[in-house]
Amino acid sequence: MEITLLKRKLMLPLLMVVGVLFAVSCSDDDPTPDPPEEEDIIDVASGNNQFSTLVAAIQRADLVDDLRAAGPFTVFAPTNQAFTDAGITNVNDVPVEDLRDILLYHVVSGRVLSSQVSTGEVPTLLEGQSLNFMVSGGTITINEDIEVVTGDLNASNGVIHVIDGILMPEEESNTIADIVMGNEDFSTLLAAVLEADLDAALLEQGPFTVFAPTNAAFEAYLTANGLTAEDLLASPDLASILTYHVVEGEVPASAVEAGSVTALNESPFYVSVDPDDNVWINGNAQIVETDIMADNGIIHVLDYVITPPTQSIAEIAVGFTTAETPEFTQLVGALTRANLVDAVSGGVDDNLTVFAPTDAAFEALYDALEVDGYEDIPLETLTDVLTYHVVPARAFSQDLREGAMLPTLLEGEELTVNLADLQINESGLVPELLNVHATNGVIHVIDEVLVP
Repeated sequence: MEITLLKRKLMLPLLMVVGVLFAVSCSDDDPTPDPPEEEDIIDVASGNNQFSTLVAAIQRADLVDDLRAAGPFTVFAPTNQAFTDAGITNVNDVPVEDLRDILLYHVVSGRVLSSQVSTGEVPTLLEGQSLNFMVSGGTITINEDIEVVTGDLNASNGVIHVIDGILMPEEESNTIADIVMGNEDFSTLLAAVLEADLDAALLEQGPFTVFAPTNAAFEAYLTANGLTAEDLLASPDLASILTYHVVEGEVPASAVEAGSVTALNESPFYVSVDPDDNVWINGNAQIVETDIMADNGIIHVLDYVITPPTQSIAEIAVGFTTAETPEFTQLVGALTRANLVDAVSGGVDDNLTVFAPTDAAFEALYDALEVDGYEDIPLETLTDVLTYHVVPARAFSQDLREGAMLPTLLEGEELTVNLADLQINESGLVPELLNVHATNGVIHVIDEVLVP
């Protein structure tokens, strides 16, 4: 009984002390502080000295608010040394748009701890771009050569993994090759380029300006020449034909002018601008679309295939005389008698335009002169008549202008252009036989002999 009373006497002061302590701890005058809020990704990065370049980059790219958002995000964070190793010593030297793309390429959606990373591709916040992960033996490698050196720096809105290099997004390729391969209208052109083994040299290098025929352009060319696609692809001249459509350097539509242009195969082609400002090449191929921009040049679209001429005016005329339906027999005979065959033979330096009368036109002349043929016409007169049909310039039909006066090889004599009625003087131009291209000029067929 005495021991029990003693215990009660000892407990009372102890309870009083505990009561006082409890009262003090609950007093509003001295509250217990709340634990600090967890830091977000920007806070964690800003508090780590090895991320000072990264933080500066985020600020320059205006991504601070984005990475403070709720997320969650997983950031693969390059160290200062990683930036230096990549040649980035000052983020202000990097264009803002490029810097923004690089940084977004380091971020994926969701909180992905290092233990949750698996081998494979994961899309980043940079649209259309993914990171390629390889996990082996506890090591995480990104894009084959960048390693995670420290993982799982937690933040309130995600997690940071430290990496030893800069992840660079793949640049979107937009070469001439990409454009040709990506357009079904160029499938024949692509097949020809591949067959000629010109894909690397022609489409990936440069800069070039390519005058690109469409599939319809190839079809029209093949039909006009009695060829098949297989014939074209097997042609020993295929590479020359293709490079004839290419010019070194970038020539936008605004810089295209009438005149001679040297192609990549070192042969000239000839640009004409018609009265409606349409642009033509060699008189038979029109540019129907312009300025398709590529990383290594420019594409202009053609509605026909252009080929370098292989015969002179004289050779073409002679070739017509042996056709299934002969033509120009009288013209060739007259040129031979007047010793003018050499005058209409030659190469690219001899720019001539010949208005070539048909055999029927010569027969009408003979009837008007009451002679049997060109041999009955005085040689001096015949020479004057023939030289009156030759203009000392390479003039395609698109180069002609209404009312223009064209000088001729007959001194002091000119021809008058009547485009409204498609005439030269009183002689009609034959529409289906305009712009017959030769090495030394161009032939336009007419239905009357021009008399000075």
